[in-house]
Amino acid sequence: MKKSDIFWQTYLKIEKELLEVAKYIYVTDEKIVNHNSQKYTSQLETFSPYIADLIIRTCIEIEAISKELYFDFGGTKTRGSKEIFFDEDCLKLLDIKCQTHKKVVLLSCLSFNLTKEENTVFKPLREAHKRQGTDWEKAYQALKHDRYSSICKGTIKNLIHALAALYLLNIYYRDVKLNSKYLEVSNLDFSFGSAIFSIKPPNHNYVIDVINGKEFDDILVSDDSPYILKYVDSTYKAVINACKKNIEEQNKYILSQPEFKEPEFKKIVKEGLQKEKENPRERFIYIWELCKYRLNKKTPSNLSYEKRKQLFLSSNEWNGRIRKNNKHKSAEELTPENIQAEINSAAICAGMELEQQFRSMRMQKAYKEGYCELIIDKGNIKYN
Repeated sequence: MKKSDIFWQTYLKIEKELLEVAKYIYVTDEKIVNHNSQKYTSQLETFSPYIADLIIRTCIEIEAISKELYFDFGGTKTRGSKEIFFDEDCLKLLDIKCQTHKKVVLLSCLSFNLTKEENTVFKPLREAHKRQGTDWEKAYQALKHDRYSSICKGTIKNLIHALAALYLLNIYYRDVKLNSKYLEVSNLDFSFGSAIFSIKPPNHNYVIDVINGKEFDDILVSDDSPYILKYVDSTYKAVINACKKNIEEQNKYILSQPEFKEPEFKKIVKEGLQKEKENPRERFIYIWELCKYRLNKKTPSNLSYEKRKQLFLSSNEWNGRIRKNNKHKSAEELTPENIQAEINSAAICAGMELEQQFRSMRMQKAYKEGYCELIIDKGNIKYN
């Protein structure tokens, strides 16, 4: 059995005992009012010697696993030294490497009747790298040194937060790596076997940006999830190459169009590129502007409104797929005042459809063939 399995099995045992507690205590954060208008305080503050014992056992595990992580992450103090402190040394090093103070744990177990976000979405290792920086550690130290006088600190709330911290540390120590097709990432089990907690799924930025053609040279950084979601390197290269080929084909198509020889369209391109140069927020998209230019030539502004409307309604752009699937005005809602804006909008939608035709190859690589990997962020994850 691996060392990480020993820690995980111990965690699951304590988790099971907490679930047993929830069978006999209505764990809720609501203040219940009965028919006599008497208020009952939140059950999260319920305490007992047994719950206190679970907190102590949980925190002993936190001390042990944090020291293992300390050495795994390059801690320099001697193993077994009394000078190694689990919070100020071990959890501090882990926080430096992994930004653990930002990591969110989700509580979604149906055995608990918790409604407030602070009790279902929280960061159990925030301030944990400081001496008694968390309520659960304060409770642990108090119970360890003076059980009788501090028994009121042996609460369900402190136990839940301590156990969440132990769960998160196990996530780091087990260091489970997952591979999945991108479209199947949402089906992954982010509880990793816990019956109470799960981690927050990582954002998709490092996948979506690659699909859009962005290349990465720097180290990838996680947010409030311990994991980073990225393409496996072979897929990353395939998608980026497909993007480059896509751009080449799109540019070749655009430059071959006869409109590029027309003075009026040349003027539009020149002015658009100048605006983009002067304002970083401006973006000149050739294929959109080409479609706008074409539709406006089909529906020139010097025609009567009725004639323009007739030409517009009979155009392919009016019946475009993207336009139909998004908010747009009906034929009855068109007026002389809004028809120009609708013509431009329909043309842009047509440009988007044309873009999608060029993107089909990279979409095949990105969505259907490409594999992603979920990796614990240890401060050294890159695309290669």
